[in-house]
Amino acid sequence: MKLMDIFRYLLRHDKLQKPQIFSGNEENFYKNGETLLEERISLFNGRNNSICCFSVDDLNSMITGGSTDDGSLRGVWDGKLVQVKGFGDRVRSKYACREIAVATEMGTHRNVHRLLGCCLHTKYPVLVYEWEEKGTLMSRITNYNGQIKETLEWKDMLRIAWEIAHAVAYLHTAFHRPIVHRGLNPLNVFLDQDGSVRLSDFGSCISIPPGKKDVEDDLIIGTLGYLAPEYHRSGRVAESCDVFSFGILLLVLLTGQSPYTFSQSNQYHGSLLEWVSECRAVNCLGDVVDPTITRNGPVAAEVQLKAIVDIALSCAAADEERRPTMVDVATQLKDIIVLTSDSI
Repeated sequence: MKLMDIFRYLLRHDKLQKPQIFSGNEENFYKNGETLLEERISLFNGRNNSICCFSVDDLNSMITGGSTDDGSLRGVWDGKLVQVKGFGDRVRSKYACREIAVATEMGTHRNVHRLLGCCLHTKYPVLVYEWEEKGTLMSRITNYNGQIKETLEWKDMLRIAWEIAHAVAYLHTAFHRPIVHRGLNPLNVFLDQDGSVRLSDFGSCISIPPGKKDVEDDLIIGTLGYLAPEYHRSGRVAESCDVFSFGILLLVLLTGQSPYTFSQSNQYHGSLLEWVSECRAVNCLGDVVDPTITRNGPVAAEVQLKAIVDIALSCAAADEERRPTMVDVATQLKDIIVLTSDSI
């Protein structure tokens, strides 16, 4: 009998056990359940869609090894690949419960990373998501972790931008009070096997109270380079903070560059926003497009490129009052997509 046959035999007869990664108890379940209920009341007045609750044994049996860009574990459940995401401390535990609350309500949107279930018996909640074959948008549009990025069609770049904007607009408008994501960046956007967007990481979301335009939070959450300046300065959170983050994300998607200090043609620049703004002012926008974005065949007309850049720059305006809403942004991007389709 071959060694692999012996291994399979022992597994079938429970003589060889898989390593137990997770452990838990009923006390954890009630503590985490209480926090989850508080989040659901705070965000959705207690309303919630149903969610599958996994046991600790379920978690341990599904882990197969390997991880995603954000350190989540790879597993298999019901014959399908899954992403198992854990949280490491009690503060993050609250964010985990918030993520469960928001992700279950957002689950009806086709461009949201689907949450399959969670385990509350562990010390801190563990979430189980669908596995997205193409990883994060970060690995798709930058040389992330040494990976060589693939070419990207112009029409696909437009579609990705619109799908992100559409999902965020839904988050802002679909519920009884606006919910701000606060974490928009390419690492929190996954792509499925067809390249469609799956917006993720709702743990840092915050809702705007009725009758208010913003809310203050003592804890600044987000990624430097994507944070709206007024939020970074004062902790004031509004829908316009997501709009700013989206503007920077759109520039990163278009250029393939980091939002921080970067080099272009062996010359060092300041921020990506400053560089693109300068190029727009002197009408040299052809220099900003990532060379891996293929514009063969139906060439992206200059008017379309200007429109995309103008949308990004208006979103990232220093004055929050000058920024459009995410609904407006999604509508403008859809109009450009229709224009591009008509030119084919």
